[in-house]
Amino acid sequence: MERASRGALVNVCQALDEACRRFAERPALVSLRDGGERKTSYRELYDLALAFRADWLERGLQPGDRVAVLLDNSVALVASEWACLLGGFLWVALSSRWSAEEIDAVLSDCRPSLLLAGNRQRELARALAPPRDCRLEYVDEDQPAVGAAAARPRRWPAPGDPVRIRYTSGTAGAPKGAVLTRSNYDASVETVAGVLGPLSEGDVVVQAAPMTHASGAMLIPHLLVGARALLTGRFDAQAFIEQVQRYGGTAAFLVPTMLVRVLEALDRPERLSSLRTIVYGGASMPVDRLVRGLELLGPVFVQIYGLTESTWPVTALSKEDHLRRPGEDVAGWHARLASCGRPTAVGELRVVKPGGEDAAPGEAGEIWVRGRNTMRGYWGGVDDEQGKGLDENGWMHTGDVGIRDGEGYVTIIDRLHDMIVSGGFNVYPREVEHALSSHPGVLESAVVGRPHPDWGEAVHAFVVLRPGAAATEQELIAHCGRHLAGYKKPKQIEFVDSLPKNASGKILRRVLRDRLRQAVAERR
Repeated sequence: MERASRGALVNVCQALDEACRRFAERPALVSLRDGGERKTSYRELYDLALAFRADWLERGLQPGDRVAVLLDNSVALVASEWACLLGGFLWVALSSRWSAEEIDAVLSDCRPSLLLAGNRQRELARALAPPRDCRLEYVDEDQPAVGAAAARPRRWPAPGDPVRIRYTSGTAGAPKGAVLTRSNYDASVETVAGVLGPLSEGDVVVQAAPMTHASGAMLIPHLLVGARALLTGRFDAQAFIEQVQRYGGTAAFLVPTMLVRVLEALDRPERLSSLRTIVYGGASMPVDRLVRGLELLGPVFVQIYGLTESTWPVTALSKEDHLRRPGEDVAGWHARLASCGRPTAVGELRVVKPGGEDAAPGEAGEIWVRGRNTMRGYWGGVDDEQGKGLDENGWMHTGDVGIRDGEGYVTIIDRLHDMIVSGGFNVYPREVEHALSSHPGVLESAVVGRPHPDWGEAVHAFVVLRPGAAATEQELIAHCGRHLAGYKKPKQIEFVDSLPKNASGKILRRVLRDRLRQAVAERR
């Protein structure tokens, strides 16, 4: 077991209050829409958050009530989150990439008193069926009109007060709401600030990924020092490069698929020379692409690992960790790059075998985490059908299988429920996907188990080829055979144009498994 040292505690509400008064007239947010820009100062943003809070209280909302928001990266999104954080309401962020049915399931579960939807989401909002006691309101995302500025709160929410319900991605089943407290926010700000390193008023964080997910944790550490946040529209690699170059972006969060697209679109590395930090996470990053990124941009990368039930990051692979050490062989360096780093300073991490004992270094087990960054529980006290959740000692059973080496670096092997059992052998999809990604023609892949009458399951791969690339099924199977044991090779490869993903960019394996099961059933 590993216990990290505790740092000084942060009260994020008080820190935001002080920052907004100190940097009142500086631009906090720069919104990019339709070729134009709109700046929002710290004072304007704080006044808007306080006005939201006062308006909700005046209409009868009480601390503990839920406020659901259907907003993209915008001034209204940030202000609504702050209003909940300052007022003790539970902020429930919905994704515009969800279907109406998926959003209705979340609304039915958390039963919000208010649903705040952006004008750009009117069509989706009209298709919803919120609970009868939930009021639906529309707001201009970048110029919300709420009312006059209101007084600051007389007291902040206590550390243990819930301030957010964050829903799981639903990659393996129905989404569940993780209840996060102000203390969880405090821990996240501390940890992210440590991961990012020293920040100053001149910094610019480019919010290219949805801020309702991990990307949002980049915002507050920057605003506490008077920096600016660039709020962009839907991600486009070329547009991202142009925005960084034009505005002098110094930090960004990108999921691996976004990062790969940026590296492929980058014609001249100097166009991203202002970037000091690129944080990536949320999925596996192909090591060969990461090495290419280091060659182009240098040691600017930080990998993080986290989960919905714990404010990120749980572990981090620092910029220094990305560098090849003097005298280190390539295999050792690449093994570290494939890891997600070491535990951060606000919690504990264990790698646990099925019997409950700690796994030895290099031995696989389920990752358990505990600490100030871990959720209070699932909304409504529901249990997770995949076995995730808090045990009686406060350990969060993540459902992720990993190993930890002698230096403490943690490598995620796969999800417990994604493991394929073929002919009595365990096959982890991620290692097959890594083998496929090392082929120059493969853009991305997803591996699942296909029902098989003799083996139980057979390894089946869905592959997306790079634009203009060509590869055959037998060629890719042979390529995997040069990297994997025979029983791990795909028995069948299916070429597709795209892979199903959720709003945070994670591949929906259950959709692919369901597709295969249906195909097998139809052939019977």
